[in-house]
Amino acid sequence: MTAIVPTREDLEIFIYERYRDAYGVKGRFYNFEEYSYEELEAEAIRIDEAAKEAERWERKCDAEGIIEFRAGIRKVREICGCDRRTAIRYMIEEFAGEYDASYVCYNMRLPYSMAKYIEPALRELNDNAPEEEYVDKYEDLAEAA
Repeated sequence: MTAIVPTREDLEIFIYERYRDAYGVKGRFYNFEEYSYEELEAEAIRIDEAAKEAERWERKCDAEGIIEFRAGIRKVREICGCDRRTAIRYMIEEFAGEYDASYVCYNMRLPYSMAKYIEPALRELNDNAPEEEYVDKYEDLAEAA
């Protein structure tokens, strides 16, 4: 079986795109013409390792956020004697008037996959909130802009 050897262009595209996974921005600063094929290959390997490390770090942070969130739910349930959904609603009360569960996740240091648990409580929170409170909040933001 023959190994597929990437072209220079393949390596350049890989470095350019994978740099974003490693460092959060695309590697636009590279002047690929200055690199030999071997240097491109070495840089691709280095960037790939950095991206894998960033992904491991992100998974660790996500896990920590979920653990803290679940501990918060248990604590609120214990204090208030309420069900899980109500506990979540209490925990997100500061986001009344917000309709994007992903934004709530971002602010609570939760992975976006947790939005499916936040969304029902957020909807309930917004359905039960006095309309004036969050309408005024957005009118104030519009006037400030």
